[in-house]
Amino acid sequence: MFGSALLEGMVVTAKNLVGSYFDKDRLTTIEYPEERKEPEENYRNFPFLICDKDPAKTPDYLRCVACKICESECPPQCIYIEVKRDENGKPVKQPKVFDIDYSVCMGCQICAEVCPFDAIKMDHEYELSNDNRFTGLLMHKWQLARPNEYYHSIKPTEAAEVDARLAEEAAKKKKPAVAPARPASAPAAKPAAPAAPVTPSSKPVSVVQTSVAGIVVPADAPFTSEQREWLQKFFVGVAVAAPARPASPSSQPSTAAPVAAPALKETPADAENPDLTDKAPWHDSNKDLNQRMKMAGGKPLAVRLYAAMGQTDCTACGYDCKGYAMALASGNEKDPGLCGPGGDETAAKVKELLEAAGIQV
Repeated sequence: MFGSALLEGMVVTAKNLVGSYFDKDRLTTIEYPEERKEPEENYRNFPFLICDKDPAKTPDYLRCVACKICESECPPQCIYIEVKRDENGKPVKQPKVFDIDYSVCMGCQICAEVCPFDAIKMDHEYELSNDNRFTGLLMHKWQLARPNEYYHSIKPTEAAEVDARLAEEAAKKKKPAVAPARPASAPAAKPAAPAAPVTPSSKPVSVVQTSVAGIVVPADAPFTSEQREWLQKFFVGVAVAAPARPASPSSQPSTAAPVAAPALKETPADAENPDLTDKAPWHDSNKDLNQRMKMAGGKPLAVRLYAAMGQTDCTACGYDCKGYAMALASGNEKDPGLCGPGGDETAAKVKELLEAAGIQV
């Protein structure tokens, strides 16, 4: 019959029209704000920080270690992080400041994808209208912190996977710790190599003019003894990371002599060594620790320490990866646990390498 297809189409349209008033599946209109649609689990809007305990009571239990990877990878550069430091100026694995400007954030989720600690995730919150266009959407650490239970409430599947993975990683880390690897390395009866002769730290007051590789802190500079000690370590790291210069007879050889002694313990071939550059094959954060250590097997201590680092050059420890490795190898840095991106795995490996070399940590 002529026009039958047209009539069939009109019947379907009429059926759908009438059904939209009675069939719940077809009632798509939501009378906002009286009604609100529950976002799908994969919905994302703005980032938030996960806290393993109640952030209102213990904000320092953030998973974030202030490695600054998310800050450097953020395309619109809306993340700002400052590393927390102790009274001696040493970096602590916590952010002192963690701000995100939601007015600039584009919700790309790159920060969540690159975070090695699952410390930052994407929220479901979308009612963030504000009458202050400048600071109204600038979120600070205490506003960004959410307990892990909140993460489970909005993204249960993803949160369960993350928790299972973190528990598995924690179990793996416990196994080497339980194994009596330390007694095996007890033949640390090599106190002959006590790198501790770097005890200008035990007499920081005598370091009136901290001079390392030509960098001098004047005696009347307004620093405490602890700050001078920290500056000395920092300058040593800078000197080690800098390309070696030909030793031209300087006009002040005697001035640098008293404190140059620690720097002389840097036996590795500094910047001349291609194994200690960004081009080294183990300077790749996509390779896991075992891969990197296998590639650097048989190399000098500084190179193996370099391979054990997190390979992000985040500088949260006060050095880049190479500078931290060189400072540890020379005995100018004693703390093996400063690498945030590498975490406990890197700390354990660094300690193992140093103890095997007879360096007390």
